[in-house]
Amino acid sequence: MVTLKDVAEMAGVSVSTVSYVLNGKKKVRPATLKRIEDAIDALDYCPNLLASSLKTNQSKTVGVVVSDITNLFFVDILKSMEEELAKVGYCMIICNADNDAEKEKECLRRLLSRNIDGLILIGTGDSDLSGYRKIKLPLICVDRIADKKFFTVRVDHISGGHLATQYLLKKGRRNILYIGNSKYGFSRERCQGYKQGMMEAGLSENIKVLDLHTLNSEEAFQKTCGLLKKGELFDAVFGGIDHFAIGALKALLSQGISVPEETAVIGYDDIAPAKFTYPELTSIAQPKKEMGKIVVQYILAMIQGEKVEEHERVLKPYIAERASV
Repeated sequence: MVTLKDVAEMAGVSVSTVSYVLNGKKKVRPATLKRIEDAIDALDYCPNLLASSLKTNQSKTVGVVVSDITNLFFVDILKSMEEELAKVGYCMIICNADNDAEKEKECLRRLLSRNIDGLILIGTGDSDLSGYRKIKLPLICVDRIADKKFFTVRVDHISGGHLATQYLLKKGRRNILYIGNSKYGFSRERCQGYKQGMMEAGLSENIKVLDLHTLNSEEAFQKTCGLLKKGELFDAVFGGIDHFAIGALKALLSQGISVPEETAVIGYDDIAPAKFTYPELTSIAQPKKEMGKIVVQYILAMIQGEKVEEHERVLKPYIAERASV
C-alpha cells in the first residue's frame, strides 16, 4: 500500500508538507504543489480517511436523510450539496426514508454508526423531531417543518402559493383549481397562499381545492379527469407540485381542452420534466442550487464549532414562465 511517506519521498518534500496540502491547511509554492500532485498521480495514492478520522475525530462525511430520493426537487438540492462539499474534501452518505417515520429512525441509526460529522434532514414530512434532540452532532433541516431547536433552510411556500395565484389572476383567470395534499406542511402553506390571493381578488366563492392522497401525477390525472367528466368548470389549475400540474395537464388535453387557451396550468418546484411537457409547464421555481450552497455553508460552520445565531434562512420562490399559462 502506498503511504504518505512514499508520496513525500517522490516529491522531495516532508511528510508534513504533503499532509498540509491534502488537508488544505497550508499553501505551498506552485512548483512544490505540482511535484506533490504528480507524485500522488504516479503512485495512485489514496488517503486513509479512516486513520485520519481517528486522529482528528472528524470523518469529513455528512449524513443526509432524505424523505423521498425519487423526488426530483430533492435530487437537485442533493446535487448542489454534493458539489459544494466536494470542494472542501467532504462527502455525503444518503439514506432514503421513503416518507416513512420508522424508516427515518432506522436511517438515523445507520448514519450515526458511521462516525459522521454532521446531519442534514431533507424532507416533506411533519414528523416529530424530538428524538433528534439527543443528537450531539450539528443538524440542519431542509424544506421541512422544524422547531427552534434546529436550524432550517426553506422556501416561503405561502409566498409561492400567493405568487402563483396572482400570476394566474393577472392573466385573466378567475376559476382556479388548487391541487394539493394536505398531509404535507408545504402543500398546506402553498394552499394558504392560493386562498389568500383568491380572497384578495374578491373571489372567495371561486376557491376550489382538490386534496389528493399521494404525491404522484397519476392520481392528479385521474381525479382531474373525474372533475371534468362531472362538468366542473375552471379556467386554471395550480398544481401544488409539478407532478400534480403534469397530471392535470394530461387530463385537460385528454378531454379535448386546450392549454393555455381554455385552461391555464401552473406547477410548483420547477423540476426538469417541466421543460419537456407539451405545452411546456410554467412553474413556481425554488432556488435549489442556492439552497444546497447555504445548507453546506451552515453545516460546515457548525462542524467547525461556529455558533449560528439565526434560527432559519427563508428564501423566496420565483416564476419560471413557459407556455402553459
